[in-house]
Amino acid sequence: MRIEIENFSGEGIVAVIDALMEFRLRYFREFPYLYVSSEEGERKHLDGYIANPTTRLHIARDRDDKIVGVAIGTLLSTETAIFQEIGESMRCHGIIPEQFYYFGEMIFVPEYRNRGIGKRMLSALNDASRKQGADRFCFLAVTREADDVRRPANHFDSEMIFRKFGFEKTNVFVMFEWPTIQADGRVEKVPNRLNLWIDRKE
Repeated sequence: MRIEIENFSGEGIVAVIDALMEFRLRYFREFPYLYVSSEEGERKHLDGYIANPTTRLHIARDRDDKIVGVAIGTLLSTETAIFQEIGESMRCHGIIPEQFYYFGEMIFVPEYRNRGIGKRMLSALNDASRKQGADRFCFLAVTREADDVRRPANHFDSEMIFRKFGFEKTNVFVMFEWPTIQADGRVEKVPNRLNLWIDRKE
């Protein structure tokens, strides 16, 4: 399997940002995100990435030019809404938020998951972060109860992968509302808990 990783910044992001939108709309409906959005809502969200000069977008393509993965990151200190929510809590836990580069999303086509592409994408994001002066890395991940009835029987626990890649779950969390698929199939805007994961300090 020959996968090429392309890196975009600045104005170059505009031409490929729709790939991230399409992946979010399609795959964030899955457990654990259970997120339902619209193209209009996504464009408003992604406009923030486009306007942020620290944004770096990475796209994985198969040999037939098919996009099979997307990843995006920014300096945490420039993520205003997130920084306002967790910045103080991070400091209370002895974590300096200005040191961190934030991995906003990393999404893959299902049949391309667990094939080592994620490790390459993380490496690309790490390179981007160091060039901007950040030496630590973090992300937010949805936390669901173990007995959540919406959990598919064959669901693979992503936390195992996070730990394999050298991240640890912290007690810092944020509650964000979004249209969420309920157990009965309805979609309702409700708070969802996301815990902060940070790289284990060497």
